[in-house]
Amino acid sequence: MKTCIVPGSFDPFTLGHLDVVKRAAGLFDKVYVAIMINSQKTGKFDFAQRKRIAELSCAGLENVEVITADGLLVDLCRALGASAVVKGVRDAQDCTYEINMARMNGFIDESFETVLLPAKPELSFLSSTFVRELMKYEKPLDGALHPVAVAYISVI
Repeated sequence: MKTCIVPGSFDPFTLGHLDVVKRAAGLFDKVYVAIMINSQKTGKFDFAQRKRIAELSCAGLENVEVITADGLLVDLCRALGASAVVKGVRDAQDCTYEINMARMNGFIDESFETVLLPAKPELSFLSSTFVRELMKYEKPLDGALHPVAVAYISVI
């Protein structure tokens, strides 16, 4: 069985993230969406809220499981038996960053593989930062987040 991890801070989980997860679910037998700590970012949502938003967004994807994790991604891959990490890239800057991360992870574990999926053009502007900015100015989140996630965020 081929297993992958789609890691990120997902603060919050956007339609762009969902597209990457759906595409990974078509390539792998099992997909873990791993909500992880990024020490370089400060979050708006706590871990439990981020997990719930991702779970609501991924509902119905039978081979997808949302988890939370800390520590090194390489160690999580080993623990879950994942053969690859899947990351979405929106532009050249994302690509450069993710290639460097893949090289660092490969330095720790030579068997570490990273699959980069380019964002669909219509989703390439979406980021969690953009969504948080919309929220700051009380703008609608439709088209940026799954409708069920929008409903959940409106009550928390």
